[in-house]
Amino acid sequence: MKKQKGEKLNCTVRTRIMEESADFMVAKVTMQFEGFTKTDLLTLVNENGSWKVSSSVNAYK
Repeated sequence: MKKQKGEKLNCTVRTRIMEESADFMVAKVTMQFEGFTKTDLLTLVNENGSWKVSSSVNAYK
């Protein structure tokens, strides 16, 4: 994701927070491109008030 920071992608993005607390969050991000869909399941951790991605699993259809 760091490689894509600031990039504008030609897709529709849907984000769903699946679980959330003060210290962690699990989110599902679906990006619909022409011809395929990329889905990321992200685990984020709150470190000193800043959210950081701790793990990412992705799938393509």
